[in-house]
Amino acid sequence: MSNSDTEELPPGGPAEMRQRLAVGLDKFLAEIDRLDEHQLTELRDAAGWNVRDHLLHLAAWADGIAALLRREDRWATMGIADPGPGEIDYDAINEQIIAPLRHLSAAEARARLVAADARVREAVAALSDEELELPYGRYVPPFTSNEGYPVGAYIAGNTFGHYQEHLPWIRQIVGE
Repeated sequence: MSNSDTEELPPGGPAEMRQRLAVGLDKFLAEIDRLDEHQLTELRDAAGWNVRDHLLHLAAWADGIAALLRREDRWATMGIADPGPGEIDYDAINEQIIAPLRHLSAAEARARLVAADARVREAVAALSDEELELPYGRYVPPFTSNEGYPVGAYIAGNTFGHYQEHLPWIRQIVGE
């Protein structure tokens, strides 16, 4: 499992990003909600993940972006230590996220994802289009850096873009 963390800001900029954010989870959940408990929790991929694990993973990354937009510690919100600058070991981070949550049911994982997505949408609603085009560095202490992609790209990469990224892996788990 990996997380590219960003995808491009949609061509329509913040307006299109907001629109895609509004419908991205619904499209994803339409596929998830047709799966039964066996498909959600018993079937696993080569890495040992089931669909519930994917939901927990997606919820954690969405919550991290919601925290970032509120200018809070993204990594602490996700339950992990700040990986620091440089190359991020996404596989290690993802295991840190999932390991303590594997006791949760698929329904609890789904609820976490829905709640995390709502927190992202709430945080986005509090920002102007100009703020959504600021670089990532403006959202981490000391809030003055001009480093990184526009924060809107991180929003896309950790919500609707991330949900779509995981669908092929989920389909593979359930044998589609």
